[in-house]
Amino acid sequence: MKNSPEDVARGFVDAWNQHDMKAFAALFSPEAQFVNVVGVWWKSRDEIEAAHVATHATIFRHSTLQGEASSVQAIAPGVVAVHVTWTLTGALATDNVAAGTREGILLLVLCAEQEGWRIRVAQNTDIVPGMIAPPARAG
Repeated sequence: MKNSPEDVARGFVDAWNQHDMKAFAALFSPEAQFVNVVGVWWKSRDEIEAAHVATHATIFRHSTLQGEASSVQAIAPGVVAVHVTWTLTGALATDNVAAGTREGILLLVLCAEQEGWRIRVAQNTDIVPGMIAPPARAG
């Protein structure tokens, strides 16, 4: 059981690093949805698990994820948004060549359920080095 949103963030990183996609999937509600860094949209816990089983058998089989909950914001009673900042090493490109270090921000929307906090919605974003947003315009 995940007793806090931070427990879920730690569980995500731990399951990734153990390449335990059963434990990874258990962090999600059955009806969870997840959009990954390249825009693939999975629409159930089963789809999320199957996709991660496949990638952890291939491109992520030697990967290591470092990450932590950098922000936890209450949205409504029993609903929080958690931003996880992460660094990924050891991944392979599709041609089995080292992909290099990646960094990103993972947004998890968690709901308090009977079993504890679970991920209902996830959106992952790669940080693209050198890209800077234009300044905001006043008024």
